[in-house]
Amino acid sequence: MKRYLLDTHVVLWALTEPRRLSPAARAILDHEPVFVSAVSVWEALLKHSQGRLRLPEGSLIQAVERAGAKFLPLMPEHAESAAALGLMHGDPMDRLLIGSARVEGMTLLTRDAQILKRAGQVLGGLLMEA
Repeated sequence: MKRYLLDTHVVLWALTEPRRLSPAARAILDHEPVFVSAVSVWEALLKHSQGRLRLPEGSLIQAVERAGAKFLPLMPEHAESAAALGLMHGDPMDRLLIGSARVEGMTLLTRDAQILKRAGQVLGGLLMEA
C-alpha cells in the first residue's frame, strides 16, 4: 500500500481550500494513508507568525489529526538524505520533505513546480502532483 507525505501547501489546502486540490489528490486524502511532516507544521507556524499565511482556527496539530493524517517526525536520516540533494533545490524545507519521502519510501504529494521539475529524478515514482 502506498503512503503519501503531504507538502505543506497540500496540508493547508486540504484543511482550508480542498477545491484547489485535484480530484486524484482528494481521493488519496480520503482513502489512503497520509502523513504530515513535523517540518510542515513548523513551516506553516513560522509563516503564520510572520503574517505570510493564514491558518485554520485553533490548533493546526489538532486540525491535522481531525482530518485523519498521521505525523511524521523529523529523523536524522531525513536530514542526511536532504543534505545529499545539494543545491538541486534551494528551499531547505522542501529539501527536508524530499529527503523524508526518499528515506520513508513515501510518495510526496505536491503542486510545487520546483519540486516537480527538479526532484522528479531523485524521487522517481515517489512524486505526485496534487
